[in-house]
Amino acid sequence: MLQSCYIDILGICNPVLGSRTTILSVKPLLLPDTKTIHQRLLVILLDYSACKLPATMNETTVRTIFLGHKRDGSGGVAQKYIQCSHGKFNLNTTAFKVITVRSNCTDDAVKKCAYWRIAEDGDIVSKKVLGETGFAGFTHYVYIIPGGMSNRCPWAGLAHLPGEQIWLQSSTYGVNRWATIMQEALHNYGLWHSWQGGYEYEDYSTSMGRGDACPNAAELAYLGWATPAPGGDRIDSKTLRPGTGLTFSLPATYLSPEGNYLRVVPDWLPSYKNSSQAKNLYIAVRVNKSGDGSLISLYSNKLNLHEVNATMDNDPDTYIYSDRKITFFNAITPQNRTDFAIYKLIVYGGSWVGKDILKVHLCRYQNSPTECPTLRALEKRKLLE
Repeated sequence: MLQSCYIDILGICNPVLGSRTTILSVKPLLLPDTKTIHQRLLVILLDYSACKLPATMNETTVRTIFLGHKRDGSGGVAQKYIQCSHGKFNLNTTAFKVITVRSNCTDDAVKKCAYWRIAEDGDIVSKKVLGETGFAGFTHYVYIIPGGMSNRCPWAGLAHLPGEQIWLQSSTYGVNRWATIMQEALHNYGLWHSWQGGYEYEDYSTSMGRGDACPNAAELAYLGWATPAPGGDRIDSKTLRPGTGLTFSLPATYLSPEGNYLRVVPDWLPSYKNSSQAKNLYIAVRVNKSGDGSLISLYSNKLNLHEVNATMDNDPDTYIYSDRKITFFNAITPQNRTDFAIYKLIVYGGSWVGKDILKVHLCRYQNSPTECPTLRALEKRKLLE
């Protein structure tokens, strides 16, 4: 059982008190090599006019938010889904539907903002309009609450993890922000929030944090939206010998889903045997283009490093919907090297070798970083074959 969570008006996720979400499957809903997803989405606009809380958005506006100005999926949230997933996560534009639902007022819904009651209100009327079979034909459901309820609902977005339902405020940080919609949608598929500096949600490099950007490398790997560089899926003590270096060529994550990240398994550390302390590292190049067009300068045009709980990362079947605590911890500019003493690892940002393709080097040491080659020496080497 996993807790649901909601984003408050400041963008902070909080658990829903007393609520639990049942795990729906023993396998991830999205993993590497899965088929392309075409989500059949029903968006329900709640209208509580009976208690002076009418819907504050119309169906045309909502369709534009999700499908773009042409309302054909070439813009809006649908376009972001395609860009971030490289075509693996889509909205079925033919099946997509928006419906306005007028419901009776209850204290649970309009005063307590009970998400379960809001969904129940929307479902009951929608089934009457669409029929039981028509309603069941959708794979996922979005509930948009009236703007007048904003001061009663302490969240901008809410989602089951995992599940099929999300809830959104009729606000700037709610349904009007594509990254909020993406975050809630990806909660449905098992992703948790991303961390930075010891704080949940503070990673601005991803929509799973506070960023207006695509998921980071660790998240892309989980979703099956990216593959590791050749030889880069498990860089451990057998692969990375002390004092030597490995060289890779990484395309920016926006550029290609193929071979765009490295996964380091630092099992050379004594602490790696401790299940609570062991971490794996994900390394990828981020550039502010395409779905990452709004990526801020802290991360953009740099090598981004994230760490995750190694025990969970190494056994995804067991910890399928557990929080790996994906955490951003450094960004390296090209033509620079950084010594991560805690990992006895040096990561080098090399030179650009093509359009947004960066040469990357790794070296681990036993006692001193002086055991590793210089950046200049590594830049002269050929790529790992």
